[in-house]
Amino acid sequence: MINYDEVIAFLEKENPDATVVSHFKQAYHTFSKTGEWHQNYQVLTAGWQKFDGVLLMTQGATFDTDYQVYLTAMTERSLRELLLAFPRRCSGMFHLTEKWMDNGIHDVLEGEFVHTDDGRFYRGIKRGSAVVEQRTISKRKDAVAADMRKLATLKGKLEYSQFVVEGDLMVERAIRDGLPIERILYTTALFETSEGQSLLKRASADNISCYQVNHGVMGSVTTNRPVPPVIASVYFNFRHFLSESGQPNFHFSPGCTILIAENIVNPDNLGMTLRTADAVGVSAVLLSHIGASPFHKNCVRASRGAVGRLPLYYATDIGAAIETLRLSGWSVLGGTSNAEKELYTTKFSLPTAVVVGNENMGLSPETRASCTELVRIPMASGQSSLNVGVAAGVLLYEVARQCSI
Repeated sequence: MINYDEVIAFLEKENPDATVVSHFKQAYHTFSKTGEWHQNYQVLTAGWQKFDGVLLMTQGATFDTDYQVYLTAMTERSLRELLLAFPRRCSGMFHLTEKWMDNGIHDVLEGEFVHTDDGRFYRGIKRGSAVVEQRTISKRKDAVAADMRKLATLKGKLEYSQFVVEGDLMVERAIRDGLPIERILYTTALFETSEGQSLLKRASADNISCYQVNHGVMGSVTTNRPVPPVIASVYFNFRHFLSESGQPNFHFSPGCTILIAENIVNPDNLGMTLRTADAVGVSAVLLSHIGASPFHKNCVRASRGAVGRLPLYYATDIGAAIETLRLSGWSVLGGTSNAEKELYTTKFSLPTAVVVGNENMGLSPETRASCTELVRIPMASGQSSLNVGVAAGVLLYEVARQCSI
């Protein structure tokens, strides 16, 4: 249940467009008296322990779109969360109040920027839903099958900016999470369960291109065995944390917590770490350019959808990225088993970056030296370290407990 008084208080504090806030307040006051929205407002919110973002949607043709949309977001995560919740089959005229939103908009929507007397807008629709195709593929040489086959390699994923989710549970979750799905391939085996039939109905209703393939074609586009009954490709944008000029591509917010993962080599470990980061509500994840790819099939599976929900960045020089954070006033907390200070005796304040390292070697000496604080997780005798995903969870949840991220 949405608390509209809290929504209004958030908008009054964070949205620079006083006209938008005033119109919504008037509409809400009418709603509170009559029980009807006279402007057909729909409200979506983002955030876990507190409001981080609000999306206002009003119906009505504006520049030939289904909705006029007003976005207010504090972090890149909250912006992405709101955009993923926007109906896939609908077009929108998105009012952009801040320049930093541009990258997040491009990650989820396809369209164009529009400048009007009322401000700066983006006219767009969820990626993959502008042109929809439904047909049967019987040959491996089919162009769609050939493109999907390329996504089996990391080179292909990066070239096409798409990763793959496999299996009915993962594909259903990708649809439910509103991820920018480009296409779905399925075999007749998907019809054997009511859940599979429901998945296809929802995909069709959400304007997702769906292709029925035979077992041989499916086996040619995936390396998983047994061959899954359904797979989907999802658009992503894996951006460098720093621009060529050394300026951050990431939006710094005073209420942010981010996770930095340095050289995690096992994709299952990386996936579990991303799943934990997603659960605790971090604003973004920064990965080193060496180590496992977040788009490896094992990582995608282990992350339980976090790869598609989280803003992901990479850095060729973790030290330079950390230095940028420090110069911007961030605390950088490094987790290491031989630190003198214990985690639970340390006080945290936002913004904070939590850094975890390689499964065997931990943090590199350079990264250790870059951190503003090094802490260890206390343990009973017999163990000196935890799995990196578990350690990330312990560190992040303690920051969350103290700071309510």
